[in-house]
Amino acid sequence: MRIQRPVTLLPTRSILQLILLGFVVVALPLVIALITAAVYVDRLTTHSERSVLEAVAATQSSRLLVEHLTAMERSARQFQVLNDRTLLDAYKARRKQLYQTVGELRQLDLKPLQRETIDTLIEREDVVYQKLDDTATSAAEITTVIDSFSALNASAREILSESSQLIGESVGEIQGLAERARLLLLWQALTLIPIALLLTILFITLIAKPLRQLDQSIRRLGDGDFDQEITVGGPSDLRELGRRLEWMRQRLLTLENQKVSFLRHISHELKTPLTTIREGSELLKEQVVGSLNEEQSEIVNMLKQQSLKLQKLIEDLLSFSTLEIDSQRMNLEPVALDQLIREVCANQKLAARSRSVELLLKLEPAVVTADREKLRTIVDNLLSNAVKYTPAK
Repeated sequence: MRIQRPVTLLPTRSILQLILLGFVVVALPLVIALITAAVYVDRLTTHSERSVLEAVAATQSSRLLVEHLTAMERSARQFQVLNDRTLLDAYKARRKQLYQTVGELRQLDLKPLQRETIDTLIEREDVVYQKLDDTATSAAEITTVIDSFSALNASAREILSESSQLIGESVGEIQGLAERARLLLLWQALTLIPIALLLTILFITLIAKPLRQLDQSIRRLGDGDFDQEITVGGPSDLRELGRRLEWMRQRLLTLENQKVSFLRHISHELKTPLTTIREGSELLKEQVVGSLNEEQSEIVNMLKQQSLKLQKLIEDLLSFSTLEIDSQRMNLEPVALDQLIREVCANQKLAARSRSVELLLKLEPAVVTADREKLRTIVDNLLSNAVKYTPAK
């Protein structure tokens, strides 16, 4: 029977694709963790920078607010003493800077209380300015208005104090964000690392299992076991390799059957003329066709011995073929070793007698667990070699 070699239809790089896929899948959780960590660190850095800058800007602007009010109060008192309206120009210049500083403060992320305090301060300052700028305002009213600067300065210092507290609050907020980021990254590590390990084990199993199947199949072929069908799963290229091994198994099984058939046929063909030779030698030995002299009898005995030897060789050839095929099929059973040796010696008695070798048996009962026929073959080969190479008496 001719077995066609299988044709490769599947890609041979599938195991590489599986390895790459496994690498991507295993690395994906770790990449996600790294990206998340980078995003949180960037967010924390941005928020920290913004918070600190706003807190510092609020503090600086609040300090300028106090300085502007102090300078405005000084200009107002000079105006009160000297009654020179040109002194109000310095007041107005400082007032303009005050409003610029207030505008900068309002652009910051202030608390509602701070915004309310700033609004109140501006309203009171506007009242002061209106009184100072009005020529009809009396000296007594100017004194009263100027005395209100103490309340304005107090409000400005209150704004400065609250702005200074923003730095501490920003630091606390940054610490809170950092702690939340740390906990998040910790939970990600505790979650994603086991997932990555499980995915690694999964892909190792997917790759290692078909490789083990291939190894077992090759070992069976090497041991001469051609009966079990070879099936390999996994990636397409490993399945293709399994089909090639199956084709090889079938081919080897066919060749083995052909060899056994050939040996049996040759043995059968050899037995027919061998039987004729043995029967002819028996007839000559029994002097059926006439009497034989001493030399003729010796020749007949030699023919008989050689025919027996040839028969034994043929039987050994068949036994070797059967033993090679069935080497993995052990039929274990209790075997009486002493009885088996007696049977083998009985079969070798004629060969031993032909070489004038005497077999002396000193056996004790012994039972072993073994394959009876294989053990018989071993003992028979040992005894046959002993008889063959023992010098004749």
